[in-house]
This record gives sequence, structure tokens and C-alpha cells, in this order.
Amino acid sequence: MPEKEAERHALSDGGFIMIEKKIKLMSSGQILSFCKACQKLESDVDVTDMSNRNYQIDGKSLLGLMSVKLGLPMRVVISGSDEELAEQYLGKYEFE
Repeated sequence: MPEKEAERHALSDGGFIMIEKKIKLMSSGQILSFCKACQKLESDVDVTDMSNRNYQIDGKSLLGLMSVKLGLPMRVVISGSDEELAEQYLGKYEFE
């Protein structure tokens, strides 16, 4: 599987897909637009600061996202039924 392609995992209930991406948010404006994009999704969006793996944030929470340091790599796990829409909305934040 190419590195840039998001990892997809079928969940046990058969109806949902989990997508994993690595992202970087470089400005407060990017944080705001990322949060708004996440809020458009029915899926759950969990963001983990890769420098502190114990720190998990709801991607739909602006306050939570504002607490991470800009420019650090983060892992995003999207789980739900609208993964194609998630790719469309969140793909621009992905990095290699």
C-alpha cells in the first residue's frame, strides 16, 4: 500500500470503515477549517498528538484542537459510514 494512501480497516459490524491519516495543522486558521470540516461528518474523528500518544482529542472540538502545538504531526482516525466524504474534506491536511 502506498504511504500517502490512507489506511482503511473494516470494522467487525461490517457497516463502518476506519480511516487513518497523518496530518499537520500549521496555523490557527487551519485548525478552524479542519474542525469545521470534521463537524460536517457523521463519523467520529479522533486526533492524537504523535508527540504525546496519551493525548487524544475529538476532531470536532475546536477547544481541544486549539490545545495542540502547531506544526506537530498528528494521527487522525475517522470511523463511520461517510469515509468518502471524509477523504474529500480532510485530505488537504495530510502529509507524507
